[in-house]
Amino acid sequence: PCRIHAALLSTANGLFSFHRTHRFCAKCGTSTLQIKAGSARKCTNSKCKASVYPRIDPAVIMLITSPCGNYAVLGRKKSWPQGRYSTLAGFLEVGETLEECVVRETLEESGIRVDPASVRFVASQPWPFPRSMMVGFHAAAASGPTDASRENNLPDLLVDPLELEDAQWFSREYVRTNGLIEGKGSSALDFEPDDNEAEFHVPGPASLARLLITQWVLAENEAE
Repeated sequence: PCRIHAALLSTANGLFSFHRTHRFCAKCGTSTLQIKAGSARKCTNSKCKASVYPRIDPAVIMLITSPCGNYAVLGRKKSWPQGRYSTLAGFLEVGETLEECVVRETLEESGIRVDPASVRFVASQPWPFPRSMMVGFHAAAASGPTDASRENNLPDLLVDPLELEDAQWFSREYVRTNGLIEGKGSSALDFEPDDNEAEFHVPGPASLARLLITQWVLAENEAE
């Protein structure tokens, strides 16, 4: 029931935002009215009659693993609660495929070059806050320059401070032990972490990020 209620609430939030921001026609400026049970709006100008539907902004969200598969890049934004780390994400640009977006956004946010052949679709999730569609992927970093001081020769990270406050390589075992704890973690911005969560936690179970992380953590390590 809680998941059903959350889905209904998020849908209502997206529709509310749509109706609040589309009260007037973008073509002629005349007021619009609801049609199709509130799923669209129509211009009241008899010479225009333009219809408009809720805008959906596609975005990719991806878990990027190391070439060996034992580590994954997780980042955090400054506005997030202390200790929260999550998958990388970004919006699709004009003329770009979803797979190309995964490669570009990963490079921009973390400095990691993704092997294009490794990009695999996992799942999607509507995120109407206010109007996103999250498309989830797994992908692997391409072999390249590594930090010799770091174990397992992990590729260097070059974090864009305009995008992220921090990004790090985390081992599968560390995330399993410290992140995937039942009843722990949250996606809420006003979440108040306990002492352990303030060190590290991942988004809550309702998020696509949690699914991507969980599938990786629970998967067999092909390198072994």
